[in-house]
Amino acid sequence: MADEVIQERVSTGIRGLDEMLKGGFFKGTANVVSGKSGTGKTIFGTQFLMEGLNKGETTMCIITSEESKSLVREMQSSFGWDLDGLVKDGKLVFVDITDPSLRLQKSVEIAPTELIKSFKKLIESKLEEIKPDRVFIDSVEAMFLAIESNYKLRTLIDDVFGVFRKREVTALVTVGSMFGLDEMVEYGADSVIKLGREIIGSNLQRTVYVMKLRGSGTINEVRVLNISDSGMAVLPQSPYLEK
Repeated sequence: MADEVIQERVSTGIRGLDEMLKGGFFKGTANVVSGKSGTGKTIFGTQFLMEGLNKGETTMCIITSEESKSLVREMQSSFGWDLDGLVKDGKLVFVDITDPSLRLQKSVEIAPTELIKSFKKLIESKLEEIKPDRVFIDSVEAMFLAIESNYKLRTLIDDVFGVFRKREVTALVTVGSMFGLDEMVEYGADSVIKLGREIIGSNLQRTVYVMKLRGSGTINEVRVLNISDSGMAVLPQSPYLEK
């Protein structure tokens, strides 16, 4: 009988979430975090990078909707995470819309499929140059929303995700809940974490659950997601139990 191959796990950096994932993400996979605006997707992705940095890994953050300095400022003021210092130390690399090879700010001049193809080439080039262990993309709406054909969209999503799998890079990608795009992106992912907000009685409660994790069991529960000065943590309780 052949020995069982045990695939390496990668910690999310979110306390309590690795337990729900039965050990974390699998190394070399494309993982999606989805949810409406304001549910904490960017914080989640940044904390995922911070976990890698704390373990001595090289990380890369690709931002498609704003300049990296906005994220750097927000994470410093909210959680004391010195991303700027990590960039200067060569441990974290940002790629954002100010990069001339990405040109998302002029995307109206480029056919959507060509934009995504050049985005894929940019990722391949940066992965080859930087050789990161973890990559965070925040977010993919700016590119994929313009694709009208669902078949073409699925193919392009698979192409982008395949870049990370081929190079054994663990990627985290955020996507907003809009126009069904999140469902298309989630379909091609190796794992999907759903973030939300619920009104329970008179309280507004953040929620998290694991929608899927290919090749592994998960804890199939909706749990409370707490954001404090130190970042995110999953609490071992249901948001639906009123006190």
